[in-house]
Formats: sequence, structure tokens, C-alpha cells
Amino acid sequence: MTTAPWDFGIQKELKMVEARLHEMVRSPEKVLNEASLHVIDAGGKRLRPTVTILTYKALGGSDVKKAVEIAAGFELIHSATLIHDDINDGGSTRRGRETVYKKYGLHNAVVTGDFLFAKAFRIGGVFDEVVVQTTADACAALAEGEIIQNRYRHKPDLTIDTYLKVAEYKTAQPIRAGAMVGAYLAGGSSEQVQALGNYGLDLGIAFQIIDDVLDFTGDEKKTGKVAGNDLKEGNLTLPSLLAMKDSPEIRNALLAVISKATPSHEDVRKCARLVIKSGAIDKAKGMGEYYGMEALGHLGCLANNEYSRGLRELVKRVLDRDS
Repeated sequence: MTTAPWDFGIQKELKMVEARLHEMVRSPEKVLNEASLHVIDAGGKRLRPTVTILTYKALGGSDVKKAVEIAAGFELIHSATLIHDDINDGGSTRRGRETVYKKYGLHNAVVTGDFLFAKAFRIGGVFDEVVVQTTADACAALAEGEIIQNRYRHKPDLTIDTYLKVAEYKTAQPIRAGAMVGAYLAGGSSEQVQALGNYGLDLGIAFQIIDDVLDFTGDEKKTGKVAGNDLKEGNLTLPSLLAMKDSPEIRNALLAVISKATPSHEDVRKCARLVIKSGAIDKAKGMGEYYGMEALGHLGCLANNEYSRGLRELVKRVLDRDS
């Protein structure tokens, strides 16, 4: 299942990103090339390059190739983390496709993820220390978020605060880094770089919350995942945490499912229905909207132009998406 990127007047630049991604993963080793393209060509919203290019152009950046290059780097990092996440979670499908480790084997998947990270840092390495450090910090946060998430997998004691911390580290920090680098390369002031980084952080948390809502409510044909997939993998997320809060019955049902290595599809779907009926979905959406509003509040540093309007519209798209 492929998904067309969102259009904010930067389709030309996003097509250049796609071309650069294909160039960067070329390898004489056929498996590396094919496995890399398997995850890259699965599509997606291209949220990270979209944020990077929009922030760059919103601040008047004119060297498009520079923005495309670093945007491709961030997308390669994201692709690498998808491969590694699927290994850690035991996921068999992503975006309607077989995961890389299922299709090419565990060893080849691990090496492909490492290959993509290396290619990303080859791109980042042509920029100055600020860009490299910002990117490296985001990658470190990714690793820390994965460790925290895994610590609570199949366990009952995850809190909403810890959930939000994982969302920040795994999803929002890389988006923050892309926004900051886009602003920095465009010549933005330190205040603008910081404000746009905060925009990316809040946008990323909102994106993750909606992603976790869609795990329960999304059209399986569009999301490429069965309802309640996070529960199946032993992970509590915001909707399930909110549903458990005031209902011992739901808490017991959900904890029984996440404690099992391989819960039945019937039990997972039953729990998904309980979460939906509990009213937790609307509460979770409300929290997503809060972070979306926070993101918008950081854009006052920008002039009103096509690209700053695109950053505002992006918040709405993130909150309204159905896949």
C-alpha cells in the first residue's frame, strides 16, 4: 500500500527527495538495494521531509538542493528505524506490505537498517557541526525511546507521562530536528530555529497520538494493520491507557492481552472494541488537538507566505488524517 505525500506546493522538491533516496541506496549488493527500496517505496506521508522543506522555504531558503539533501537524510533515518522497529516488535506487515525482516530475513534486515543509517549520515556529514549534532541527538533520542518502550512491553505499569516521553523520543524528536535544520540552513535566527523546533516537537507528538488512535479506529485497508495491533505486540498506548483509567473491567481485559506473547485475534479485536466504546478515543483525540494547537502557537515567528501557511495546514492534516 502506497500513500501519496501531502501537497503543500512543494511537490517538485518532494520528487527530488524521492529521486535522491533512490540514488543513495544503490549498492552492488542486490539484497541491500532491494530491501532498502522495499521500505522506501512503500510510501507514506513523507512528513519529515515535508517539515524540513517547508521550514526552509518559509524562511526564504533558496538553495533547493541543500534542503532536498538534508530532507532525504532524515527520511533515510526514518526508514531505517521502521526496519528496526518491525524487528523489535515482531511486526509482519507495514503499510500493507510484508516487513523487510519477514521478506529478507532477520540478518539482512538488521544490516539494511544499518546501511540506511550510514547513508543518511553520509548526507549529513557534508553540512556543518550544528546540522550533524542536531541529527545525531535525534538519533540518540530514537534509541533511548525504543529502550524505554521495550521496558514496558507486555507490562501493566506504563503511565501517560512515560507514553508521552516515548512519543517525544521516537517520533517527535526527529521531526523537531528536521524543522530546526530546515530553519537553520535557511538562515533563520536562533529564536526562529528554536520556535520551529518546538513546532516540530508538538507536531510529532500530535502525529503519534493520532497514529495510536488509528490503530483502533482506522480502516485496515488504509492503515495496512489490523485493529488493536499495538495491543497484539504487547504495547499500551494513549487510547488504551485512557480506557483503563476508570474501568477495572477494561483494564483487566487489556492487561490479559498484552501479557501474552501471541494473543488471539479474537481477544485483540474484543479489546479494541472495548477501547472504542469507552470514550477514550475522543479523549485521546482531544490530547492530540492540544499538541496541534501548541504547534501552531510556535509559528508566530514566521512571515505569512505560502510555506508558513503550509506548516499551519500540515497540523490540520495530521489531526484529520484517516491513515
